[in-house]
Amino acid sequence: YRPFGRSRGGHPMADVPGGAPEGPVPPMTTTNIWRESCAIIGVGSFVVGGIFGAMLGPVFYAFETTNASHADLPLRTQLRLASRDIASRSRTWGKNFAVIGGLFSISECFVAKARAAHDMWNPVIGGCITGGGLAARGGPQACVFGCAGFSGFSPPIETPG
Repeated sequence: YRPFGRSRGGHPMADVPGGAPEGPVPPMTTTNIWRESCAIIGVGSFVVGGIFGAMLGPVFYAFETTNASHADLPLRTQLRLASRDIASRSRTWGKNFAVIGGLFSISECFVAKARAAHDMWNPVIGGCITGGGLAARGGPQACVFGCAGFSGFSPPIETPG
C-alpha cells in the first residue's frame, strides 16, 4: 500500500534535498490505512449519510400536509398509506444524504491529499466541488451557485465552538 502523495522513498519529502526526516520511516499500520484511504472514508460517509437521511424521513414527513382525500378512508387504510409515504420519504432522504456525504468526504479527502495540508480551505474547496457536482445537470450557472452555497456553508460547520 502506498498512500496518495507519498514518494517511492516512503516519505512525502524524500525526493526533496534535505526534506526527509532523519531515521527510518514508520510502516503503514492498519489504522493509518483506514484513516488515509479516500475510498474507505467516502464509503463510510455514504453509509452514515444514508442512515441519517433515512432517520430524517419520518421526521420531515410529520411536517408535510396530509392528503385531504385520505380523511374519509378507514383508519387502517390511512395508516397503511402513511407508512408507505414515510418509507418513500425515508428512501429519498437516505439517498440524498448518502450522495451528499459521500461526494463531500471524497472531494475533501482528495483536496487534502493534493494540497498536503489540513486547514479550513479543504472543506471549502471540497464543498465547492460537491455543490458544483450536484448541480451539474442544471448548467454552468447552477454549478456556480451550488459551489458558492456549499463552500459558504462549510466554514461555519467546520468552525469549532
